[in-house]
Amino acid sequence: MNFQLNGFLVGFFFGAALYLGGLADPDKIIGTLRLKDFHAMRTIAVFVLVGMLGTWILSLTGHAHYSVKPAALVSVSLGGALLGIGFGMTGFCPGTGLACAAAGRFDALVSILGMLLGAMTYIMLYSKLAVPIEKIANFGNVTLPEITHTSPALWVLPIVIAGGLILGLTAKKK
Repeated sequence: MNFQLNGFLVGFFFGAALYLGGLADPDKIIGTLRLKDFHAMRTIAVFVLVGMLGTWILSLTGHAHYSVKPAALVSVSLGGALLGIGFGMTGFCPGTGLACAAAGRFDALVSILGMLLGAMTYIMLYSKLAVPIEKIANFGNVTLPEITHTSPALWVLPIVIAGGLILGLTAKKK
């Protein structure tokens, strides 16, 4: 199977998981950001925990290899803040926006166009704006286990166990 088909299939199933998980409802997202509806936060936590555990297990078996990006704290924080502002204004992140646009939501299509315009602006300003910012508080390509000189298991297992317990304890009772 070629690389593009793999990417398409992963994207398709990720979009389907977002949609089926209820994350394609902007009201759920806005409710999460207002700290009134934690469905989206809990669903994302499941995605993160499963992804963390799965990547770690695949790396142990040699089926996955980490491709760590630089820990540029200032630029990542600014990018996260911009994403969060757009997320709060529209109720869509890139993944949910694409899933909803594919389902025929016009507001999602407008949001996607705004995201593309923002990406184009970033590309145009990259060398003058982003490159200098990326040099501030940049720790290079490191992971928490490397910084702390510990095993990845000492990070992955406690986080997955604690996350699972928190999800279990905060689940709505029927």
